[in-house]
Amino acid sequence: MRLAYEASQVFTPAIPIDQTDLFAGRKEQVIQIVDAVGQRGQHAVVYGERGVGKTSLAKTLSSVLRGLGKSVAAPIVTCDGTDSFTTLWRKMLSELYPPSKEVPGTGFAVPPAQQAAPLAEQLPETATPDDVRRILAPLGHGPIVVLIFDEFDRLRDSAIRRLMAETIKALSDHAVRATIILVGVAENIDELLGEHESISRNIVQIQMPRMRLTELEERGNVISA
Repeated sequence: MRLAYEASQVFTPAIPIDQTDLFAGRKEQVIQIVDAVGQRGQHAVVYGERGVGKTSLAKTLSSVLRGLGKSVAAPIVTCDGTDSFTTLWRKMLSELYPPSKEVPGTGFAVPPAQQAAPLAEQLPETATPDDVRRILAPLGHGPIVVLIFDEFDRLRDSAIRRLMAETIKALSDHAVRATIILVGVAENIDELLGEHESISRNIVQIQMPRMRLTELEERGNVISA
């Protein structure tokens, strides 16, 4: 029973992998993502059929970059059918820098010091791509910022996809040091972003096919969807 329990802690087919030592294969896709992150103005779309490891790849990105000696902030949010463009970015900015709390003052009769307002609160009620661009622009002086939107295919409103494409263009045009990675079930990028000709040179398209036998034979491979 003990061995069965320990095995269940390693082999987790119901949830994505989030540790590089448990992630095998996909070297080509990992290199493509790292290249996109390393080039200012480049963003990435990871697509493929369900169950091939797209989310696992996204979740291991932080570890991969830290393994290269880079300081990185790579929050990941899951899209759902109720999201608007504004709520989607509120979730992301809340994950990037969580809401601040009052910090106790020092000395007698010193009022608590309030940290800076969280980024999510800086978004207006109805956000635009330029609002997002202005918030993200100052972040380039710290760690590498990678913003991962998982299950992007669940966003049925084409207007949200168009606004996200415009956001990518705004970040690229202004050389903002933040990389957007969209992850979703699709046969091609058009199914995720719709018309994207205006940002085609800013998008690295990363298809996740089914794993080859050589990848399946790699030690430690327990990839899940």
